[in-house]
Amino acid sequence: MIFAGHSPWAVKALLCSWLALCAVPGSAQARPKAKAKASRPAAAAAKRAPSPVRAAGAVASAGRAGADAGVQEDAQEPAGAPAAPERAPAVAQTADLSADLRAILQSAHGKSAPYVALVVETASGKVVLERDPTKVVYPASVAKLFTTAAAVKALDLDKKPSTEVRLVGKGAEAELHVVGSGDPTLSLADWTKLAVAVQQRGVQKLRRLVMDASVFDDKLPKGFEEKQTDAAYRAPVGGLMVDASTLSVSVRPGAVGQPPLVTVSPDAGAAVVVVNQAITVAGRGNSLAIVTRPAGRATEVVVQGQLPVKTKAVGSGRRRVADASFFAGWVFKRLLEKQGIVIPGDPQFAKAAAGELVARHQHHDWRAIVAVTNKQSHNGYAEALFKQVGLATAGAPSTADKAAEGVRKTLDGLDIHWEGVKLGNGSGLYHANQVTARAVVDLLRAMGRDPKGGEFRRSLAVGGVDGTLRGRLKGADTQGKVMAKTGTLDDVSGLAGYAESGDKAYVFAFFFNGLKSGPGPLRAVQDRMLRRLLAPTPGVQSDR
Repeated sequence: MIFAGHSPWAVKALLCSWLALCAVPGSAQARPKAKAKASRPAAAAAKRAPSPVRAAGAVASAGRAGADAGVQEDAQEPAGAPAAPERAPAVAQTADLSADLRAILQSAHGKSAPYVALVVETASGKVVLERDPTKVVYPASVAKLFTTAAAVKALDLDKKPSTEVRLVGKGAEAELHVVGSGDPTLSLADWTKLAVAVQQRGVQKLRRLVMDASVFDDKLPKGFEEKQTDAAYRAPVGGLMVDASTLSVSVRPGAVGQPPLVTVSPDAGAAVVVVNQAITVAGRGNSLAIVTRPAGRATEVVVQGQLPVKTKAVGSGRRRVADASFFAGWVFKRLLEKQGIVIPGDPQFAKAAAGELVARHQHHDWRAIVAVTNKQSHNGYAEALFKQVGLATAGAPSTADKAAEGVRKTLDGLDIHWEGVKLGNGSGLYHANQVTARAVVDLLRAMGRDPKGGEFRRSLAVGGVDGTLRGRLKGADTQGKVMAKTGTLDDVSGLAGYAESGDKAYVFAFFFNGLKSGPGPLRAVQDRMLRRLLAPTPGVQSDR
């Protein structure tokens, strides 16, 4: 049995499934999609795994819920809820385009240090504006341009990653072997379909369940440990995944004086340990706190504080898990058991053997995954693509080092000034990556000339139209005319891409590091420069 998607609507379908997973991020009334295991005080459960020495992160509904205070990574800005556009001062326009751009850039003085910029004409490479174009800066999610450009060149974009379920042996010796391909889009619904297919094959009991996630290693991407948050935007990736390696928690009041009821979704058996230290109270004081943290390969869900008895269910939003493949293996075991299939023992993580193909899941192609990666700035998809490039160039298991080398090797034929460039991870999270404005502009110009450049450009957010730029650049001179990648951390704001209108065509890169008061004022500066760049006639260009 093969489950497959259809390519004409692939990007739209993948975006819709991603937004559904992210629905109601962080809502106090968020409810889990499916019931899983409920837990009362888990003193006994807590003994099953040692208490970790550090707290981990929360998966913010593919990027928003429970995010670390102050961290506003642009992967956490779904296009489904456009932000109000920044109100910026009018753009004074003279006959000297370069002077006007310099004046706008200098209006950011004191708001960021350092800040760099490079704007060139696409065809000729003539410099229109430059400020420290070779200075090394942190790119935030603009680093995804390197990851996705390499993916576009190294991967077959029409190919759909495949997850296979094989039956090995017969009768009392029957085993189920699952072979992962590093598909980051696999959802609980997809795994449920695979479990149903196994039941329909007539399987009633298995000697063991073998999960083969060997295409990737299971280490966190470099830099992800810089902040110990349980946010979804720093979820791990693995050869097998479910719901972008995230879970959700729902807490309902119990009897007064008793612990509340805690429900984790999806049900992941022993891969999730609930430590319920909360209590139901008669008063109004709601001090409930929910956090996830690693407990070896398992994920510990700690619930603390007080929950008023009259409170409705309190949801956590999406939270990251400790180990992607371990979590997926236990989720599949529980789904098989719900189909009445007996599986003694824990899932085993090893290489799969050849056997009868029982089911295969194929849905979204790499083209759709690349598009969501750039338009929505999806960190998990970016890290999966990063390791896919490593897999394509250096074989399994793909690691962060193989991936970084693979990206460089794939892009080495392009005319890029690599001096100062460091690719620590595929998403740009935190400070594992370094670039120069020169290298980013080189990459964009080279991909514009590349045979696969059209695929790359179409994956970018479009100003005033979609993705992380949906709420920006809505003026008549810029809407639909800027294709770019945003980059945002609490101390970084970046934007790089293409700006085109009529006979004007430019490639640009803007980076502001060392932010002290958030990215808003710097985004306004970036948008003013682009409005001036594409302004059709002299005069005053207002923020329309």
